Amino acid sequence: MAAACMAVLAATAQQAEVTATWNPRKVVLPAAQYTPAQAWQAQVMVFNDGRRYQDADYNHVWGTPPQDAQGRQWYEAAYELTDGPKSWSLQSAPFSSDEVYMGQRSYRWITSDITGDIYLRRTFTLDEPIAADLFLACGHDDAPAEYYINGQLVVAVSDGWNNDERRLLTPEQKALIRFDGTENVMAVHVHQNWGGAYADCGLYEADMSLTTTLLPTLTQGPWPCAYYLLDSNDELRSLSPKDWTGRCVDESEWIFGYGPLSNSPDQFRTTEWGSQVQALLVRRHFQLTADQLEGIAESTLQLTVSYDENPRVYLNGTQIWSATGWNDNSYAVYTLSASDKRLLREGDNVVSVSLQQGGGGGHIDYGLVITEPYDPAATAIREVQPAPAADDLRTYDLQGRRVLTTSAKAPALLIRGGKKFIVRP
Repeated sequence: MAAACMAVLAATAQQAEVTATWNPRKVVLPAAQYTPAQAWQAQVMVFNDGRRYQDADYNHVWGTPPQDAQGRQWYEAAYELTDGPKSWSLQSAPFSSDEVYMGQRSYRWITSDITGDIYLRRTFTLDEPIAADLFLACGHDDAPAEYYINGQLVVAVSDGWNNDERRLLTPEQKALIRFDGTENVMAVHVHQNWGGAYADCGLYEADMSLTTTLLPTLTQGPWPCAYYLLDSNDELRSLSPKDWTGRCVDESEWIFGYGPLSNSPDQFRTTEWGSQVQALLVRRHFQLTADQLEGIAESTLQLTVSYDENPRVYLNGTQIWSATGWNDNSYAVYTLSASDKRLLREGDNVVSVSLQQGGGGGHIDYGLVITEPYDPAATAIREVQPAPAADDLRTYDLQGRRVLTTSAKAPALLIRGGKKFIVRP
């Protein structure tokens, strides 16, 4: 493994993508599950005839609110509340079979051994646009369950229960919401089979970030690598990390292929690794520009690893993370420190991993991702503070978003040093 600085199978950083992350502290419309102290009310109609659940009743809906005088359905925005054998009534959340839920007294529309249905109509107004993405809190126990925004179905669950359920609204679904101070209607149906019952709804603003993948995990498909099979853990212990973990390593005797690697016919086995009889070394390269290096210094860089077993991870020859045992199908997440990030170099970089042989299963999948805050309300480069000086080499798009790579699949207009320039494929 003599030194020879040459990058092989280097990954190309992808264009930064906007991502949305759930944050229960950013309340637009409170849900009982996540913001129990904020009271809210809804018009409620219940179908509960006291029928004890039987297997033949599974997922059987016991009733639907009648149409209004103009033939509108219960979930439509302009629906007028009806009266009759079943009437609408204004009730306070939480809507649960428990007497107290999340520390708040419930409207107990049913008990755990009775089957039935609840329908909610919740009105709300929003006076200002929200630039960020929105999550719909849609906790339900049981199903079928449906959620409508201003008459349009946005979530439908055919079976099961999940009090914590939440869905990121698509741009088209978010566009259903009015932000001009006029009334919105969220309409909800939840069916109860047996056991606990729960119906909830709410809206939450997402945390918005720009993410750039330096090394993808299996979620984006197989990834290129160089790997080396060792005869035993003793051979692994005899190796000096400087002989195989750095940027300048001769990889001519390594095997070039695709990860993840695994000894089992599971989701990780892109390449077979006999983990019960062999230790493993893996090397993955990626490229960075000077502009990207500057951006990374100000951003969050995270390593994600699913492993079996006893991994040690090195960045450009220096160990940055290790673990004992295994984490099955889960992923450990490590945020690189400022000193870790100073190991990065312009040009070729390498993340190297060793794993010990062991009994049972064995696999490795890992990735490296940059994230930085993103303000979707920023619409122009002038909103970036301070305004870039002529010698500021940071790059932005026309919406004021930081760009960490200037590779492009199509021509793109970017800004650097206060000047516009075109990037071509």
